[in-house]
Amino acid sequence: MAVFSSSQDCCRREFRLGSLPHSQNRKSMGPTRQIYWNITGHALIYGFLAVALVVVGYSIYRRAQLWQLGTGEFKVDRVGERIRFALAEIFLQRRQLRAPFMGVAHLFIFYGFLAELIATGMISVQEWTGIEFLKGTFYLYYSLLSDSFGILGIVGLLMALYYRGVVKPGRFHSVTDDWVAVLLLLLIFTQGFVVEGLRIAVTELRVQPELAPWSPGGYVVALMLQNLDTETLTSLHRYNWWFHAATAFIFIGYFAIGKFKHVVFGTANLFLHNFEPSGKLSYPDIDELAETDPDALDVLGFNQINQFSPKALLDLDACVNCGRCESVCPASNSGVPLSPRKLIQDMKTHLDGMGPALLEAKQSGEEVPDGVLGMLLGDGEDGTPAVLEEELWGCRTCGACMEECPVFIEHIPKIIDMRRYLVMSESKMSDETQLFLKNIEDRGHPFAGNGKDREEWFEDLDVKVYSRGDKADTLFWVGCSGAMIDRNIETSRAMVKVMQEGGVDFALLGNEEQCTGDPARRAGDELSFQGCSKTNIETFKQYGIKKVVTACPHCFNTIKNEYPDYAGDQAGDQAGDQADEIEVVHHTEMIDGLMSEGKLKPKKKLDSVTYHDPCYLGRHNEVYDAPRNILENITNEGEFVEMEASKSKSRCCGSGGGYAWMDDSPEKRINHTRIKDVQNSGAGTAAVGCPFCVQMFDDALGAKNPDGDIRAKDIAELVAETLEE
Repeated sequence: MAVFSSSQDCCRREFRLGSLPHSQNRKSMGPTRQIYWNITGHALIYGFLAVALVVVGYSIYRRAQLWQLGTGEFKVDRVGERIRFALAEIFLQRRQLRAPFMGVAHLFIFYGFLAELIATGMISVQEWTGIEFLKGTFYLYYSLLSDSFGILGIVGLLMALYYRGVVKPGRFHSVTDDWVAVLLLLLIFTQGFVVEGLRIAVTELRVQPELAPWSPGGYVVALMLQNLDTETLTSLHRYNWWFHAATAFIFIGYFAIGKFKHVVFGTANLFLHNFEPSGKLSYPDIDELAETDPDALDVLGFNQINQFSPKALLDLDACVNCGRCESVCPASNSGVPLSPRKLIQDMKTHLDGMGPALLEAKQSGEEVPDGVLGMLLGDGEDGTPAVLEEELWGCRTCGACMEECPVFIEHIPKIIDMRRYLVMSESKMSDETQLFLKNIEDRGHPFAGNGKDREEWFEDLDVKVYSRGDKADTLFWVGCSGAMIDRNIETSRAMVKVMQEGGVDFALLGNEEQCTGDPARRAGDELSFQGCSKTNIETFKQYGIKKVVTACPHCFNTIKNEYPDYAGDQAGDQAGDQADEIEVVHHTEMIDGLMSEGKLKPKKKLDSVTYHDPCYLGRHNEVYDAPRNILENITNEGEFVEMEASKSKSRCCGSGGGYAWMDDSPEKRINHTRIKDVQNSGAGTAAVGCPFCVQMFDDALGAKNPDGDIRAKDIAELVAETLEE
């Protein structure tokens, strides 16, 4: 089969197999092939190939220059690990196969494409070295495998055409580029078999017909054409060979401007992907900036394309507009005006528009002319912003988009960077957002009109409190919701009971506990977040805290992943060391450990339980096993059931990204969608590991479960139930 993007692809089957001149010599050597059978002037293709490769290389180079317009450098560490990761994603197609039908189609196309590239390379090696190794049994299996993978590639392309043209999923936003890419590749694969079949009809079928089936694709074509005379077959072969060659070079040229660029950009993105937990956000220490670079504080957050990192700009080119991020986005699926796909594509269009002028200014060393930078938000050059504010505020930061993306594009950090600009530089936010941010700043928690203090809920419990001089091995970080909201106080009290039953030596901070700053950071108020983090880190240092357990995945993520970045300034290096040394565990991890050690033994078992994976526990921090281990321990056999959308595919409850304090239109409630999953599971209890998820579930159950036959409970509450006779 003649297929793929090099001159040799255009001729890799054009060899003679014991036929026409020299047939007796060929027969004596066994099965082999003659290079450029029936073709003259083939040397021209080397010149065409060189030109095509230069065009492609220059195109990639120009895009790479645009990435370098970003602020900072590419992070290239842990090189061996990066290579292993990229190779695993490429060859195992792990992310692709999360979408079963199109994942299999892509797998077939990829391996068909790769096999023909390897086959072509082997032909090139034989031609250039003069060592004839494609002969005998080796050649036969080479031919069989090459054709088989070529057929697989065609099957994959037909699957892609069917899915795009017949199924027409909503995530596909058909553009000419998509159709051209699939049809061009299908044409090249098909041409290869036609050219091969024409050769086999003249050679193998007439001299050594027993060898023809070793090239199954070409053999089928040859059987259909075998009744044509030799002159007609050789003429058709020659014309089709050159047509195939021309198509191959069109493919190479199209590589420079079309969808196939993702082969390079996607691979680069896999190699450079962020190894940090997806729930971790980063931003320079504002106090340090105030001392070292005060001008950097003139504008906080990002509103110009060159403020993003080079890796963030590479993300834009790696995107193939497949829409998989959009298909799993809870906001997009609920009618909220946010599409993570569109966001990336709009930023890419903005880079394409602003990039050349920025690059010219950078290369000439001149100042960037006014207006060249343009605005991502607000009024751009033509009066239209590249990104709409309502799109940014629609995000729940659940991470579903990033988890689904086959090339690991990071949507959330870009959204938060632009939220930071809106909040800190323009003071643009909803009244609700402004209120809860002010509450965090003034009251140490985000709740308005809440007269409780953080110690009321445990006044009747026998617990240690650090401020009273008590010492303990573990801090139970309660969180704002766990201390201030009646429904979640039930979880906190249940967790106290569980830890006491398990013999855990723990203490509370009480009124010294302040908001971690997570909702402020996700809403774009980096100043408030960093203030909260430094206050809490100083408290950790004061009491020598080494281990923290919390029932809130948002607090868990923030203390575990984000606090170490801001630990060594106000309180000195000792505080930095303190934050780095703290072990942070989610309460499900602690309970699972107590059960595995035999320190917690349920006295009764529960029936009909399913589990909801909170975004900041599951997707963002990959804690999947501990909650399930617990539920298997406290339920009767077969009574723990998984929802269809579970683990990394779990659907968001809708409260992330600050939305626990922002309005969600009743027509577009994300939590109602998730409750349907619970109802479809048939379970009577929805176990949860997050206080915000519990609240959102209770709200949705009130609206969508009028019979009251389903309850939402934190895992700690369920465990506490089983400790009672």
